[in-house]
Amino acid sequence: MSAEALTEIVPIEPPAAAVSQLLAASFLFHNADAAVRERVAQALTAFAYPKGSQILGAGTPHEALGIVLQGRVSITLPGLSGGTQLETLLPGESFAEGSSFPGGTFPFEATALDDTQILWLAASDAETLSQRLPPFGQAVGVRLSAMIEKLSHGAPVATPSLAPGEVPLAPMPNAFDPRAPGAGGPAIPFVELREYDLQPSVLNLVPYRLVRQHRVLPLLLRERRLTVGMVSPRDVAALADLRRAVQGVDLDVVAIGVDDFNSAVVRLRLDEPRGAAQPGKQRPMNAPATNPDAIQWEQAQDDRETGPARASGDEVVRFVNKMVAVALDREASDVHIEPLGPSVRVRFRIQGTLSDWTEPVPPGCTSRAVAARIKILAGMDIAEKRLPQDGRIGFSTGKREIDLRVSTIPASRGEKVALRVLEGAGSTRPLEQIFLEPGSLGAVRRALNRPYGGILVGGPTGSGKTSTLYSMLHERRQSRPDTQVLMVEDPIEYRLQGAVQVQVSQQAGLGFSQILRAAMRQDPDVIVVGEMRDADTAHLALEAAMTGHLLLSSLHASDTRTVLQRLETLGCARPVLAQALSLIIVQRLVRRLCNSCKVVEPPPPALLETLVLRGLVDRNGSTDLPRAGGCDACNGTGKAGRTVVLEALQITDAVRTALAAGKPLEEIERLAYAENALMPFASYGTYLLQQHIIGASEALLTLVD
Repeated sequence: MSAEALTEIVPIEPPAAAVSQLLAASFLFHNADAAVRERVAQALTAFAYPKGSQILGAGTPHEALGIVLQGRVSITLPGLSGGTQLETLLPGESFAEGSSFPGGTFPFEATALDDTQILWLAASDAETLSQRLPPFGQAVGVRLSAMIEKLSHGAPVATPSLAPGEVPLAPMPNAFDPRAPGAGGPAIPFVELREYDLQPSVLNLVPYRLVRQHRVLPLLLRERRLTVGMVSPRDVAALADLRRAVQGVDLDVVAIGVDDFNSAVVRLRLDEPRGAAQPGKQRPMNAPATNPDAIQWEQAQDDRETGPARASGDEVVRFVNKMVAVALDREASDVHIEPLGPSVRVRFRIQGTLSDWTEPVPPGCTSRAVAARIKILAGMDIAEKRLPQDGRIGFSTGKREIDLRVSTIPASRGEKVALRVLEGAGSTRPLEQIFLEPGSLGAVRRALNRPYGGILVGGPTGSGKTSTLYSMLHERRQSRPDTQVLMVEDPIEYRLQGAVQVQVSQQAGLGFSQILRAAMRQDPDVIVVGEMRDADTAHLALEAAMTGHLLLSSLHASDTRTVLQRLETLGCARPVLAQALSLIIVQRLVRRLCNSCKVVEPPPPALLETLVLRGLVDRNGSTDLPRAGGCDACNGTGKAGRTVVLEALQITDAVRTALAAGKPLEEIERLAYAENALMPFASYGTYLLQQHIIGASEALLTLVD
């Protein structure tokens, strides 16, 4: 129907191509992919309005978001003398964005200046999009903030609009003052939590009660400014509570999505209050925040056993539960239980450093009794004390599902027990939080997007190789949800939903090579081999990478050259390596500086000279470097968490040709470096140093062989 002949409001069916083109150019959907825009187009309804008709009146409940398809729409603030015209909307521009937050009313009047066509998106669909599509939510926030600002001042609105292919300006920095109720303020930027490396020292700044009550997360503390993400960033009452709880710092508020917040609560283990005492009770100073009595072991039947199984006694049961709870609170990666004659010594490995547990050991908790209790839980033979044993313990506390990998070895004064703490919820991190240097991040993503080829991750024991592999796999599954993943591991460290995980069992004759032969007949898209340990496994894995599978694997190596040498030692020919591999990464872990207390200043002359000689800094550049300070947030250490420093070798066409030709590895390295296919440890360490992520001493450690 022609809009020019309109005399009443009528439903219409505009051409699908016109709607698709309009959404692609709209400020609300310019960052959405074509599939999202297509789904939105199917949910839209369209109406035609004659010139001069009222589209929405002031006080109309928010039932839908409108997008101008054809014509012009006047947005007016009601008042005397016909009100104040705030803006004139053209095709592709929107109004009634408050539909993304149902329950309110439209405070303006929308009038058709011409014969006009409007696309309507139901409030429920707009709300869902705001939560699940961050760019859409951010665009809505920009529009709402501008309208609130003009509602307060009655001035015309500068409407963000897009020409085809144009990228919108970023939202203005937050200058919202929560002490002024009802203030509008410039747009609050919308962020994704993966852009931040959330540290426990920062998360603990906000009480658990406020985190859950107001859906707020502390994201970054830099000097005296705390960046907090809020699902409802203009909630004045919430911000007032937050200011009362976190004093002595200035707040920078950013907006976050509700789904992002909910997933972070589970991932960061914030679903239970940490350190919160029960009403009317004072928690003992040395008591763990995780309740030891809340630990539910998978081997629950052992508490009903008699004989050797009960030889440990309730005192030992409570001691082991408390030890595990403390390990969780301190985020320890390993627990070492060492025999000292009849007694026992417990140490936790936290951020790569061993620290003693100073808790007094009860008299009845002998090394033999503690080892027996752990063996029972792991399903191991408690009578065998002369041979090493391996086992696994699964348990839950609250919503957290955790595995302990158990290893025992006979020592001169009893059995030494080691526990590796593995938690699936923390096994995957966004790749942006692992590969901080943009070039290496791009190389990883290019390799992951290939349909086939091998990605190898090397490094020493405890350098985070498995976590990096799992994070890569998670991103691949996010970007390609139709991917069939088959994993071969010994042992299975984390339980991953959506992946077929096969446990190696040497006792049953089921090794890496046997599983790989069967796996290649299972039509997988991605094959993950926990570690290349023998020649047969290496040959089969590389064969899989050459026959249309994406291969992810790890091995122990100190640098990328050593990876190639190790594979050659396993009998892999150079032409096979050249054809099968696409990326080699070797990583190490170093401690990162605490953002709350790091100091930037000129280093001592001797240290500067060492850094220059090692190629980490330029003598003619800026000499101001970061160093560790010390504050309450990091317990005076100046360090908070660890980060990866790596060496990455991309197998480009030139590198592949040189490798297949059998040229010396030193010559291949020079060639790769010349064409930016090699990121050495020194270059990566320099980047982290320049970004003030690590200190000079940690940068020097990246070069230690």
